Amino acid sequence: MAYTVSKVLASVIYFVRDWLFCPEAIALFVASLFFFNFLRLLRSLIVCFCRWKYKNVPIPSSPRSSKESRSDSVNITGNGGENVGCLEKSVFRTYSHEAKSCDMAAFSIQGRRKTMEDRFNSISHNYEHNHSVYAVFDGHGGEFAAEYIEDQLFRSIQKELCQGSFPADPDQVKQVLTSVIRQVDAQLVCLSRDRMDLSGSTGILLYQKEDVLIIANIGDSRAVMSDVKGKVVPLSTDHKPSDPKEQQRIVDAGGFVTFNGVWRVAGVLATSRAFGDYPLKQRKFITVEPEFRVFNAQECKPHFIIMASDGLWDVFSNEEAAQFISERLDEPHFGAKSLALQAYYRGSLDNITVMVINVKRKRVLQKKFDEHKEIVTAAQRTAGEEKEGAEENSQEL
Repeated sequence: MAYTVSKVLASVIYFVRDWLFCPEAIALFVASLFFFNFLRLLRSLIVCFCRWKYKNVPIPSSPRSSKESRSDSVNITGNGGENVGCLEKSVFRTYSHEAKSCDMAAFSIQGRRKTMEDRFNSISHNYEHNHSVYAVFDGHGGEFAAEYIEDQLFRSIQKELCQGSFPADPDQVKQVLTSVIRQVDAQLVCLSRDRMDLSGSTGILLYQKEDVLIIANIGDSRAVMSDVKGKVVPLSTDHKPSDPKEQQRIVDAGGFVTFNGVWRVAGVLATSRAFGDYPLKQRKFITVEPEFRVFNAQECKPHFIIMASDGLWDVFSNEEAAQFISERLDEPHFGAKSLALQAYYRGSLDNITVMVINVKRKRVLQKKFDEHKEIVTAAQRTAGEEKEGAEENSQEL
């Protein structure tokens, strides 16, 4: 029996040696790798050709409709705005979402992806308290995570705003936002584990209170600011596994980073921070901890801010996007729709979401509101003084 087993094992070893490691098998393996890399090179050339060919293509802008308007009071734009269905079938076949208010416009298209995993939301500017919130979410592995975060995170933020939990101190605002983000992510992880859903989402969020701008970034969505002089300032840093700090954190947690087209956590995820992704989150390979940046509007004097998913930044640099918007800020969507469509024409393979915040216009409207409020307050004060004087005169008589 032992002789028979040893003979079989010897035959297997000889087979592996003579067939799997023979020159023909190795040549076939090398040829397969060459063919695979050739296909990737061909795809890159096609994308570069699309960028060159459609770089200066004119973008049709749609007229403003009554459905695009939003009230100036605090409200939540659910699920990224109005669903306008299939656009311009002669150009592309995809679904889109859009929203428009006095100071913000957003446009989101499915693009060349099979599913639409991008979401965006906003709490419109409140002129009484001089605050507003904007966010863009880029889902991966399915729609569930981005859909859940877009809804529940803004519900929680709206609740905190109503309770007055957002003070003027930036450090306290960071604490409140971090607590809300951790809580919503913990709920998402538990729910995803019960549903066996592997989806996740990045997020970029802007909170504005008076002259303070606070950016919370989780993942590789990005925010860019252009000031009144045209200077472009990045408001966030992409969280990529190739970043030395992010890579060290992943390795310290027992994970690894490999290159598979792009650098990926455990060979799977192309971002090192995200909501959801519960298998990687449980092993602490990725984190939901937001990275904050604080800016003073009086010092940096912003003209507009662009917040977008990586579907835009794959084909546009910060400077290109800012220049594009500066030339189209007078359009109905502040250039957001044109920029999203231009990214599609340049060959972006991802969902594309662009949100443009017209800070200069919001500052002008806020100033008008404050002046009107002062006039009303002064008129009320004068009326009160006249009433008190009339009462005193009547008492003397």
